[in-house]
Amino acid sequence: MTSDFRHPEDAGHTVDLRDGRRLLVIDLDGTPGSVRDARGAVDGFLAESAANGASVHADTASDILLVVAELVANACRHAPGPCRVTVTLDRDTADIAVRDSGQGRLRLIPHETPAGYGLLIVARLTSGIHVLPVGGGKIVRATVPLLGPRPTLV
Repeated sequence: MTSDFRHPEDAGHTVDLRDGRRLLVIDLDGTPGSVRDARGAVDGFLAESAANGASVHADTASDILLVVAELVANACRHAPGPCRVTVTLDRDTADIAVRDSGQGRLRLIPHETPAGYGLLIVARLTSGIHVLPVGGGKIVRATVPLLGPRPTLV
């Protein structure tokens, strides 16, 4: 699937797993519109999940969307070509994984520029960032807790 679809909330493929988890898979082409498309698809997925009884508070949904946007933006900026976003929602967490063709290591320390804070934001909103090298690239994974106090960015 490319990022030229008309309704991002309808993008991707959703699967209800037997153990109660819900899974969304989005294939993106890596162009600048990919961030918008990923956010739209995940927003639709979260709304549908909430309508079906998932406990996703609006503030937590905003955190999930921000994490998705930052990880996809990094993939588009630093790894050429398509990327795949997977969101797995269970009772307690939203697990977000972005697979891209990048070989580089993640840098959590910002450069001396106004940009470069995305991964720091992701680290604050999640239980951590994990990188798994895979054939032809890497998977960057972060988990947003759905329960308990929300993290603060300050």
